[in-house]
Amino acid sequence: MLGLSITAIGLRTTSQCMEIFQTLQQPMQLDFLELAIGSPCDINFDYPNVPLILHDSCLYKDGIRKRLSLQHPQTWCPYAEFIKNHDVRALSLHAPLQRDITKHELEVALSKLEDTLSVPVYVEVMPTEEYWCSSLDTLVNHPLLLDVSHILIWHQGNLDLTKETCLRLLDSVQVGEIHLSHNKGKADTHDLIPADVWFAGCIQEWGASYFVTFESLPKQYAEYERLDKRKFYSNK
Repeated sequence: MLGLSITAIGLRTTSQCMEIFQTLQQPMQLDFLELAIGSPCDINFDYPNVPLILHDSCLYKDGIRKRLSLQHPQTWCPYAEFIKNHDVRALSLHAPLQRDITKHELEVALSKLEDTLSVPVYVEVMPTEEYWCSSLDTLVNHPLLLDVSHILIWHQGNLDLTKETCLRLLDSVQVGEIHLSHNKGKADTHDLIPADVWFAGCIQEWGASYFVTFESLPKQYAEYERLDKRKFYSNK
């Protein structure tokens, strides 16, 4: 399945984001919307009849973000309640800092969270070494969210090594979701995706086996890019 993260079109109202999603749904062949940090995704918004993925601490109530913490099961409750009332296909979350939790504790918490929510839970590979899942040696035994741009940062912009690592992960471990965006290998800047990016020919194939989420837009849809990015480019 192919989807769009609200991060890619965000810093707008949820209603405005939904209008953009509906505009892009047919040309981008989108099957789902990912709610994520980037626009306040209100718990009480009347989301239309579209499958959703929840990403990290994405839900808001009365303008306040409902944080989702693996170490604090009480924070799971708003997400469990939201899932009961919406067509949520999965939840993904950032891998935590290594100093905050052991590998075993992390794996146990991920399994308990999945049992509580009754949807697949994926833990995201992270770009820098202080986090779990920030290298092949720090991966945990749990299904992953493979962020292609985070792997590019691992390899400091080396596209050949990035492709090799991504394909190795897809071949050797259980991956459930893939995030697509673009950067120069130095920071997770969520730049527009160029047409000639190395994974362009893989997207449809990956979409048959994984939840594939555009976390930034292809360049041809630049007019809908998240507002802070559009302001940045307009001032260049």
